[in-house]
Amino acid sequence: MKYLLIGFAFILTAFAAASTVTFSDVGAKSESDGVLVQWTTSQEEGIKDFAIEKASQIGDGFFAIGTVSPAGAGNSYQFEDKAIYKTSSSSLFVYRIRADGTDNSVTYSKLIPVTYEFSGLSGVARRTWGSIKAMFR
Repeated sequence: MKYLLIGFAFILTAFAAASTVTFSDVGAKSESDGVLVQWTTSQEEGIKDFAIEKASQIGDGFFAIGTVSPAGAGNSYQFEDKAIYKTSSSSLFVYRIRADGTDNSVTYSKLIPVTYEFSGLSGVARRTWGSIKAMFR
C-alpha cells in the first residue's frame, strides 16, 4: 500500500500542468531618475513571480533587482529601477524579466538594452545632499 501511494504521487507530479509564459511588448525607457521596465504577457500559467534582472556594461552578469507578482495573462506590468541614480556617467544597462514557475521552471524575456543618460545629480541625490548640509547649519 505504501508503494502504491508513492507511485500515485509520482504520477500526479509527472502530469502536473507545466508553467508557461509568453512575453509581449517588452521594453524599457530611461527617465530622469531611473529606468522604467514594462512588459505584457499574452499567456501566463503557473507563474510564481517575475524577477527583474539587470546587467551593466562592466560585465558582472545579470543580478535580480526586484520582483513583481503575476496578475494573469493579458496584464501589463512595470518596474522602476530607482537605484540607477548611483551612476555617475552615461551607461548602457541590459534588463530582462525572469518568470519563475511554480514547477521550478524559468523563462526569460528578450534582452532590453537601455542607455541611461547621466545629467548631473538626480533628484534623490540632490535631496540627500541638501539634507546633509542642513544637518550642519
